[in-house]
Amino acid sequence: MKFYLLVLFIFAKFIYSNINFLDQIAVIVDEGIIMESEVNIALENTIKNFQDNDEMLPPKEILFDRVLEKLIMDEILLQKAEKFGIRISDQELNESLNAFAKQDGLSLQELKTKIEKENNSFKQFREAIKQEMILRRVQSGLVRPKVLISEKEVKNYIDSTEGQKLISIEYKINQILIEDVNDEEINSNIVNSILDEISAGLSFYEATEKYSKLYGSENNGNLGWRFKSQIPTLFVGHLDKLEKNEVFGPIKSGAGIHIIQLEDIRGDTIQTESQTLVQHVLITESEIRSEKQAKDLINDIFKRLNKGEEFNLLARVYSDDPGSKLDGGKLDWAPEGVYDKKFEEVMINSKINEISKPFKSAFGWHILKVLDRRDKNISEDLLRDKAYRILFQRKYREQLQNTLEEIRSEAFVDIKISAS
Repeated sequence: MKFYLLVLFIFAKFIYSNINFLDQIAVIVDEGIIMESEVNIALENTIKNFQDNDEMLPPKEILFDRVLEKLIMDEILLQKAEKFGIRISDQELNESLNAFAKQDGLSLQELKTKIEKENNSFKQFREAIKQEMILRRVQSGLVRPKVLISEKEVKNYIDSTEGQKLISIEYKINQILIEDVNDEEINSNIVNSILDEISAGLSFYEATEKYSKLYGSENNGNLGWRFKSQIPTLFVGHLDKLEKNEVFGPIKSGAGIHIIQLEDIRGDTIQTESQTLVQHVLITESEIRSEKQAKDLINDIFKRLNKGEEFNLLARVYSDDPGSKLDGGKLDWAPEGVYDKKFEEVMINSKINEISKPFKSAFGWHILKVLDRRDKNISEDLLRDKAYRILFQRKYREQLQNTLEEIRSEAFVDIKISAS
């Protein structure tokens, strides 16, 4: 198994931990020291890593400087981690070890056996992984607050040539173009009439044939598949609001009045999500309301709802959910996996506009009503997330290098050995 280079460096700290011999101080770093034995074993492991990867070794002096600087930087970061109180729990460490083993198709026990067959200590390897996690966490704590990305940067990246190549979303857009008669009311009436016909069942193609000035021209004036950067600017601002097959208009241009249809969308970040819109009443137990009183109250509210009283009003008066109370108990659109398990179970099994029987979740007693369900196109959200991650990683690497150089320059470092 090929160890990560960082783990090889850290592993050096533990190899000689149980051997008694007179060692020399190689480097003093602020309040800590690096022993000569640590430098030697780090050099040996680094050389072995180059050989295992069939890579050419750099000159001796350069290799020595790289290894020594890495050990110095690790020592600086570990001292900062100690000051910040950074700790790694056993659960986090075990999850990381399992992930490490899976990279080579091994179970954790198989990884342990493999390491011990190579005459290495699994306990020391475990400590090396733990130390790597600490180093990454302290780096993250130092660097993340300095990485700032604006919405404008994300948008500019998505619209850039590089962004279009890495985040390839294409839109298939159809359009109807009608003449602008220079009368806003007449234009509005014509467009609304066309939209009403489409809503009543007229296909967009049939509406194009019936009304569009572009019918009979190349592709009947439809744009076909295009990246966002290739779509006319006056259409782009409306794309994020449209679902597949949805129609929008009017859009006015120098050519006339447009009605557009987003026929389809494709790309590696295209995804829809089933969402539910719910309103509810929550009654909780408290110091002044016993479990029996809470149950009696929710049952009374249920009876009043069945007699025709308004859900909105009863939620405003009685609900103990401060986030939805003022909006008549209405929650935001949400996908599965957001709510309490029991709440979600009742929500999934309820029909639209059906009032559920009272039930208890981890938060208290509820009555819920499903207002609507939809399949929401979340492609734009995923697109922004992907662009953000790309920009973040780029800026993080740049800022990490700057931060490491900064804290290295501020540290007291006394090197007592050389490559010779």
